[in-house]
Amino acid sequence: MKGFGRKIEIAWHYTTATRLLPLIKTRALKPLCIGLDPRTQPVVWFTKAEFYEPMAYPSWADANGIRRTMASEQEIADRSNGLLRVGVAADDACIKPLRQWRERREPGAQHAMDAMLNAARGQGSDPDQDWLVSFKPVSQKRWLHLQIAFPEDVDEQGVKTWSEWDLRAPYTKELLKLDAEQRASVGCDEGESCLCCEPNQAWTNSNPLMQNLEDMINR
Repeated sequence: MKGFGRKIEIAWHYTTATRLLPLIKTRALKPLCIGLDPRTQPVVWFTKAEFYEPMAYPSWADANGIRRTMASEQEIADRSNGLLRVGVAADDACIKPLRQWRERREPGAQHAMDAMLNAARGQGSDPDQDWLVSFKPVSQKRWLHLQIAFPEDVDEQGVKTWSEWDLRAPYTKELLKLDAEQRASVGCDEGESCLCCEPNQAWTNSNPLMQNLEDMINR
C-alpha cells in the first residue's frame, strides 16, 4: 500500500513545562506575536530541529530587575521545572512554510522580520529550512506528541530524554483535579487573571504541582 511504513516528519513547538497545564486546559496552541513588530501576523511557531530554538529562549528578571535571556536548554529547564514540546506532522494541513508568513507581512514590518531571521541564523538556526508556522490555532486532535523533559533529563549538551505525556492517563486527570483544588483554595474563578492562573508569573517558583509532575508521569 502506498505510504505504508512511511516515517512521519515532525514539526515541533517548544515551550517550558510551565505551559503544560494551560495547554491541557485550552486544548490548543494559539497564534502569538512575540517580540516582533506588532504589524507581523501572529502565528504558532514550529521547527523541524530536534533542539529548543535559541530565538525562543525565555527571559527572566535578575535581582536588580534587569531582563536577561536564558543561555541554554539546561538553564531553561532548571528555571522552568522542565521543557515541553508539542509535535505535529510537518505535512499537516495547518502547517505552512515560513515564506507564507513573510508574504503576509504588513507594510513596514519587513525590517523586523529580516532582523529576527538574521539573528536566528547568527545563532546557528536554519529558519529557511526548519521553521514552519500555523496561522490558526493548532488543536490537540492534530498533536502527535506531547513530550516533557524534566530538569534532570537536561544537561549542558541539551535534552537527554523526552518523556511522552499521555493526555488520557490518570495523572492528567489528577493534575487537573489538583489545579481545581488549588484555585478553589485561594478563591480564584476560572477565566479570571490572577497569580494562580498566570503560569509565567507564578508557576516557575511557587506552584507545588510542578514539583509533583515527575512522580505523576512515572507511576
